[in-house]
Amino acid sequence: MSFARGLTLALALWSLLISHGALAAPKKPSGPATSARFALIIGVNKSVDPEAVTLRYADDDAARYMDLFRSLGARSYVLARLDENTQRIHPQAAAEAVPPTRVEFSRAIDRLASDLAQARERGVPTVLYFVYAGHGTVKNERGYISLEDARLGAVDLETEVVDKLRADQTHFIVDACYSYFLVTGRGPGGHRREVHGFSQLGGLATRPGVGLLLSTSSARESHEWANFQAGVFSHEVRSGLYGAADADGDGQVTYREMVAFIERANAAVANERYRPDVFARAATDSGVFVDLRDGERRRIDMRGNETGHYYLEDTYGVRVADFNKAPGQRVSLVRPPTTGQLYLRRPQDESEFVIPPLPDVVEVANLAPERAPVQSRGAANDAFNKLFALPFRPEDVRDLHLRPAPDLVVPPDESGPPVPWTRYAGMSLIGVSVVSGAAGLITLLSAGSVKDEVGPNANQVEVATVNDTIFTRKLMGGLELGVAGVTAFTGLALLLWPSAPATVSAQVSHGGGMVQLHGAF
Repeated sequence: MSFARGLTLALALWSLLISHGALAAPKKPSGPATSARFALIIGVNKSVDPEAVTLRYADDDAARYMDLFRSLGARSYVLARLDENTQRIHPQAAAEAVPPTRVEFSRAIDRLASDLAQARERGVPTVLYFVYAGHGTVKNERGYISLEDARLGAVDLETEVVDKLRADQTHFIVDACYSYFLVTGRGPGGHRREVHGFSQLGGLATRPGVGLLLSTSSARESHEWANFQAGVFSHEVRSGLYGAADADGDGQVTYREMVAFIERANAAVANERYRPDVFARAATDSGVFVDLRDGERRRIDMRGNETGHYYLEDTYGVRVADFNKAPGQRVSLVRPPTTGQLYLRRPQDESEFVIPPLPDVVEVANLAPERAPVQSRGAANDAFNKLFALPFRPEDVRDLHLRPAPDLVVPPDESGPPVPWTRYAGMSLIGVSVVSGAAGLITLLSAGSVKDEVGPNANQVEVATVNDTIFTRKLMGGLELGVAGVTAFTGLALLLWPSAPATVSAQVSHGGGMVQLHGAF
């Protein structure tokens, strides 16, 4: 793709995002939710790429996303290989999850296609959530996310998830390094070059009805935290989707509210290494990311004067959601699908509120706080304890600054760039030079040895024959040495010839269609 064409496509994307409202303050629909919801959830600890670092909690993220979307009434399919601990604390996911392989991915797509086709036949609008936690990589100039035995590029996601399933709205939530390549491309090293797959501006980023929420780290590691037993970005997203990001209290979370919630959650973390870059693009003009109004029939309400950082845990110690309540702000969380007690902890004074299984709606103001266990310490713990240190308020959504695209640089492929033809030709000519030079020296030496074959009694004919042989061999040796010299010079010239064309660097701001937060996961 030429620079001019890439710039044109990027400007087209920018215009489309502006025309769709992108993350501008939307006008949200009122009334109860009327759509059928579906979710395809993938968690991959061990990538198809053997060099990728094995994650610990991508399977936990998948199981917890299943709990979340089941709470919202979504029919959910989970692809994850759960470890023993995750199986114990998430028995429903353990019963339903299948390995994250290409075969199981195709089967899940077929099942979802049948589900959505039935909804369309009955005239029911459909909303699909595609959730991925795991590995994102760029190799051989192509961006992709990984299954255990295969790679999924942007074309795969567009054709199999968007085109085949044909949901009215499709929301992609991706927690993986390089997920930014769903919408733009960056090349290896310190310069830019075309990256295929996730880089296609004409693909996911411009499809009507497709929303994107991506953790867009570049060359830094994906962060998990033992206190969350989850990926940090995924935990923040789930916290917001349970209702903590609903700043205006209308029962709906918009993309703008979600991005502001994530930004506020990370604002007190000093080291940008521990803060994510986020790309967000709303699926519709309304900007709605998730409608919680059906799920709020069973909820935990905080309407009183309680303030500060809280987090919700279940009886297994699974950390469901974190938030920081501002004075006078209402926080209403959808209850996770558990029949046991829940615990709302306040780490600043080590207190907790025990949330009973009944009634369905619990007012925290009516509960008496108790003492909570002391948290563990550690280097990462100290950094991540700054998460959710600041209260989330409606003005944080209003004052959200839309920033330009992150300037991503990715490492070179392990396989290296393709070898240019000049390298092959140069090495071949050097080889020819060596062989010709050796042959020439042998021929010249053999010419000298012919003299020894002429005895003192040789006649004129024999002497003339020997002289002709010596002349011929010297001529051949000289020619062979000449060929060696020419091929050596040509081969060296080709090896030293520049192997890459000049490059042009450019960055286009996407204006209102892009949100960047600092740091990377």
